[in-house]
Amino acid sequence: MWQSRTAAENMRCAGRPRSLPPYGGPDCGDDVQAAFIATDLRDYWRPTLEDPELWLQDIWVDLGLLTLARATVTLRDGTLISKGEALAVLGELGAPDEVIADIRNRRYGPAAPPPPPGPAGPSDALTRRADLTRAFLGPALDRTLATYGHNSPAPRG
Repeated sequence: MWQSRTAAENMRCAGRPRSLPPYGGPDCGDDVQAAFIATDLRDYWRPTLEDPELWLQDIWVDLGLLTLARATVTLRDGTLISKGEALAVLGELGAPDEVIADIRNRRYGPAAPPPPPGPAGPSDALTRRADLTRAFLGPALDRTLATYGHNSPAPRG
């Protein structure tokens, strides 16, 4: 949600003709946007790490990591980057190379072949990817929040 609002705000601030309809609210300053993004990272994304089953799914790995990268850049300099650009930022943030490569390959090709039929449980590769993602994402969210003046709650458990 904040990504589309940010795009509309960036267009207004740049003085370009609007190609997007206004989002319906008042223009907000950088401080309001930063608070919204930090709240999203802290109150939505950080707690999801407590549910390991979510992170076995491609969508959670992709969106969790890409959201972190895009949010970090927006908090740092107020710009919105594409999901493709976010992959490079993930490398700068120290995300595991094999997870970045997995996201890149699934989103931009070449696609990996589907896994062979097997037991109903997750494969070792999905479990490893989930573990790597969660091990990176928790501390990375905390660093981003601490860097931009928004404290993250201590992890539970």
